[in-house]
Amino acid sequence: MTGKDKSQLNIKIDPKLLLRLKSEAIRSGKTLTAFITELLEQVSIKATSNIDILEQRLLRVEKQLKIINAFSLDIEKDLNQTDSIFSNSGAKKYGEIARELFELHRKEKKLSLKDAFAELSTCLANYDSQPELVFELLLGNHELTGLEMTDAYRNGSCGMRSALSEWTNSTLEPLNEAFLNAVEVKNLV
Repeated sequence: MTGKDKSQLNIKIDPKLLLRLKSEAIRSGKTLTAFITELLEQVSIKATSNIDILEQRLLRVEKQLKIINAFSLDIEKDLNQTDSIFSNSGAKKYGEIARELFELHRKEKKLSLKDAFAELSTCLANYDSQPELVFELLLGNHELTGLEMTDAYRNGSCGMRSALSEWTNSTLEPLNEAFLNAVEVKNLV
């Protein structure tokens, strides 16, 4: 990238976070601009037709979210614990897509709802999940909220997504994209 290809981005961030970013940049031997650019490049998400690459990027984004969460623990103590890192509308869409994918694969497998839930229960047991909430969501009896999605994420990862992926033997690209689209970037730090 040449100097002509770069643009300036001005943002306001918490002074404590800026101090930590500067410290991390110095520790890594980089300028603040180079350090932030590298962080942003690591979490950048571009559309791709390669499902495996999308899944790898999703895992990297989840890892980066965990790093950012750990990086700003001191700042988080000052924040209201009810702050959600996912929007309600994004969480609702995520839940709807999960329900659609579940139904699609249930029909492809020619399973009754009872049998599909029995198989999915086995997969859910492998993850930190709330099976009752997952089943209510997949039945269409519950609308997922940003806070519920945030709580699930803060407990490790989305057990429902992982279990559905295992059950369908698919990376579930539409669900991965819905997860990423539900993130409220302004609430990450």
